[in-house]
Amino acid sequence: MYLDHVAKLIKIFPRRVIVFNSIIDNPQRLHKTSYEEYDNAALFDYDFKEEEFRRNIEICDKLDKKYASVKSRPAKRVYHAFSNVNFDLWLILHKIDFNKSVSANHEYLKDLRRVYNLEKDADIKSEKLISKVLEQITLDDVKSAIGRADKIRNQKMYTDHINIGSSICYPNPDFSIHNFIKEVLVNCGEMIG
Repeated sequence: MYLDHVAKLIKIFPRRVIVFNSIIDNPQRLHKTSYEEYDNAALFDYDFKEEEFRRNIEICDKLDKKYASVKSRPAKRVYHAFSNVNFDLWLILHKIDFNKSVSANHEYLKDLRRVYNLEKDADIKSEKLISKVLEQITLDDVKSAIGRADKIRNQKMYTDHINIGSSICYPNPDFSIHNFIKEVLVNCGEMIG
């Protein structure tokens, strides 16, 4: 739903139409898609599932390297677009500066509900509530979230990083989703790289 919302925000019909073909699946299946000429991204959260998180990043890095080495066509990119700990923090960054580390998945819920003026017991996983949150996000908010995620990453101490595959990751909070969204906005002329 989030990517569809971003696509609507950057659409200037008929000159510019952005479509994200979204499926719920394992990143490992990215190489089996029929969209050979398009870039791919795997969106996922850390969710305190260390092994799965590492595996997803490694899969994306391997596929990206594989496609980059094919000389017969333009390089297809495979992005990992994660939010560590979860997507709630990414949504919060659309509205406010926020740099809080948590030790459990539910710990961003109170802040998410506050930022988006939701009831204190609102089920933020319901489609209706997700739609309500997305309705409050503008293209400027998306750009602000990218800037805030960059700021959080830039404040990290390099010595705190870990290498997963060919990627550098940090303890929560950390992101790569902002890099993917930034790439989309740069490619369609909405942001300067």
